[in-house]
Amino acid sequence: RTTVFSKLPRIKNEKWISIGRLDINTSGLLMFTTSGDLANRLMHPKFEIEREYAVRIFGELTEEQMSKLKLGVKLEDGLAKFDEIRYQGGEGANRWYQVILMEGRNREVRRLFEYFNLPVSRLIRTRFGPVSLPSRVKRGMMLELEVKEVEKILKWLDMPFSMVSRNESLNKVKARK
Repeated sequence: RTTVFSKLPRIKNEKWISIGRLDINTSGLLMFTTSGDLANRLMHPKFEIEREYAVRIFGELTEEQMSKLKLGVKLEDGLAKFDEIRYQGGEGANRWYQVILMEGRNREVRRLFEYFNLPVSRLIRTRFGPVSLPSRVKRGMMLELEVKEVEKILKWLDMPFSMVSRNESLNKVKARK
């Protein structure tokens, strides 16, 4: 199966590192870098970097269920919760929610909704930390960030620009399989 790595530009003497991952049924923002320090700073749970998703479910959450999802529910690999959850509307049996969480455990967003027997029919990562997915970036497109954008991210992370050399790149991809 073809992966998003095959779409990235070839680089010499370095390798691309995916910042987080998206499962086969998830689309949206996927970032890549050649800096291990930057990848670690964005992904490690101790840094509590927000990940934001647009989620379409079949069904509707009650206020009580939304409260429980913010307090935390026990999944098979421990307590999981959304830091924020907002109803965004919907029609028919489908409802959209915007959720924010601080870690990215395997299928965590889907499993949180499935806890209440509400299957996720669409999941799109719209933001990872300070980087939002621009609406102009369509399915399968890639956008290389300008140096100023990378500097802004490093400043937000309180990382010196010298930690990421000028020949290291940060790319973001709207990866929809």
